[in-house]
Amino acid sequence: METVPGGRWVAEIYGCDLDVLENPKMVEAALLDAVLRLGAPKDAAQAVVYKFQPQGLSAAVVSPVAAVMIHTWPEDNASATLDLYFYRDGVNPEEVLKGLSRAFGAKEESAFRYWRGGEHAIRRRSLGEKNGG
Repeated sequence: METVPGGRWVAEIYGCDLDVLENPKMVEAALLDAVLRLGAPKDAAQAVVYKFQPQGLSAAVVSPVAAVMIHTWPEDNASATLDLYFYRDGVNPEEVLKGLSRAFGAKEESAFRYWRGGEHAIRRRSLGEKNGG
C-alpha cells in the first residue's frame, strides 16, 4: 500500500489553565501557531471561534495543508479535546501536540495517532446495508 503523507491526531487534555481555556483570543493564537507548525502558510490560515455562555468554546483554524480544532469543557476538570489534521511530510505533530498542551497549561494528556495509508490499530470495516432497511 502506498504511504500517504499526513494524518490525524486526536487528544484530550485535562487540568488546563482556565484563564487560557476561556479566552477566545488566546485559544485562537495557540491553534494558529499549531497550524503554522504543521506546515501551513500564514496567509492561508483562517480561524473560527465560538464562545459558549456561561463557559466553554469551540474553535478551528484551517488551511490547505493543516487544520486544528478544539472543544473545551471548563466544568469537567478544565478539559478539552483537540483534533490535528496535517497533510505534509516533514512536520512533527508530536511536538505540535506538546506545544498545545503547554499553551493550555494541561496537566494530563491522552492521545490517539493515525497515520494515513500505513499500519494502524484501528480496523476499517464496511458498513453495508443494515438488516431490515
